[in-house]
Amino acid sequence: MKNFCNGEKNPIIGYYDYWVVLTYLSIISAVVGMYFAFDGNIKTAILCMMFSGLCDTFDGRVASLKKRNSIQLNFGVQIDAMADLISFGALPAAMLYSLGQAGGSFRITNAIIPAIYVLAALIRLAYFNATEAEQKDNNGKRRYFEGLPTTSVALLIPLVYSLCNILGASLYIVFSVMLATISVLFVLRVKIPKPKMKAQIILCLVGLAILIAMQIIGRMVNG
Repeated sequence: MKNFCNGEKNPIIGYYDYWVVLTYLSIISAVVGMYFAFDGNIKTAILCMMFSGLCDTFDGRVASLKKRNSIQLNFGVQIDAMADLISFGALPAAMLYSLGQAGGSFRITNAIIPAIYVLAALIRLAYFNATEAEQKDNNGKRRYFEGLPTTSVALLIPLVYSLCNILGASLYIVFSVMLATISVLFVLRVKIPKPKMKAQIILCLVGLAILIAMQIIGRMVNG
């Protein structure tokens, strides 16, 4: 098992130790979420995205428990960014596209905002990785984020989804405006302090509250 987890000695490339498991689970959940999104089950797609957000919140802390070499460290950075692009870039775009198709929107118009959104997420993540060293203090810890973190949509989208159900607003229109706005915030040059452990726990509790609200609202709407 030890050799299998060591990427340099594997018969296949990559790493499969505990420090990268949460990232892999995040990707799997996001891909499953895209299936539900294209099937018209937006609520379940959102639940998958929230699970990806939970994985992303703690994958760095789990990874820090492992003493990694430079290649493993770089692998972790790259795979985390790719996971974020799928979970918080491609999955929300799939939700919006599915909502547009269900509403009979013109296909080209329906694709524009999702495309811009994914591009903005990609630029933000690539820039984030390229400037990683500059964003760390003398202890090697990240001090701040530049631009809105992509993971934030794991809370924003469920919140807006719940509000739309309460108010009876058009999910497609509201999601379109929201993703267009978030696209700008992704690349806007603004520094956002990185949340520490206490703040991360609070955000998880907020996510749990939103999850419970989604279930209650769903039951009320359905009867």
